Amino acid sequence: MKQLYNDFGTWIRRQLPYRVQKITIDAGFTCPNRDGRLGTGGCIYCNNASFNPSYCHRNLSVTKQLEEGKAFFHKKYPDMKYLAYFQAFTNTYASLSHLKELYEEALSVEGVVGLVIGTRPDCVTEGLLDYLVEIKETLDSPPSTLDSPPLIMVEYGVESANDETLRRINRGHDFACSRRAIE
Repeated sequence: MKQLYNDFGTWIRRQLPYRVQKITIDAGFTCPNRDGRLGTGGCIYCNNASFNPSYCHRNLSVTKQLEEGKAFFHKKYPDMKYLAYFQAFTNTYASLSHLKELYEEALSVEGVVGLVIGTRPDCVTEGLLDYLVEIKETLDSPPSTLDSPPLIMVEYGVESANDETLRRINRGHDFACSRRAIE
């Protein structure tokens, strides 16, 4: 039977010639809806501790979190490659120079073949998008840890297309913001 949608597992298998696992990283970010720029307290469901795995601690370096995550998954999948998953809070909410340091550190870890960057649609700049394209273009000759240019994915937390819902959950932006970011 023909599949009527393109789920992530199927899509990722078409992109890469090997199995990959996301390794969650807490790089110490915050959010404009927590630090006072847009609000405080975050969205009503905001509790990153509830989904951070045991190896994921913001007081550890990106490299250390990735190494501990690799050790965790290696037992089950010894030939697995990995995607560094910047998940906790808003992983584009910092200066571009700081983001570059973190993302490049992740890509330098052996076995890491890409980045998944979780963020809000109101926290991605043109400069950051240009940099992410640059990663792909300048890594035509990938570092020794990569077989090919890295896979780069931006995961927007759209949360809802309904402005009333976004207001009720204390999101701090409307759906038009999400639409602009995606376009």
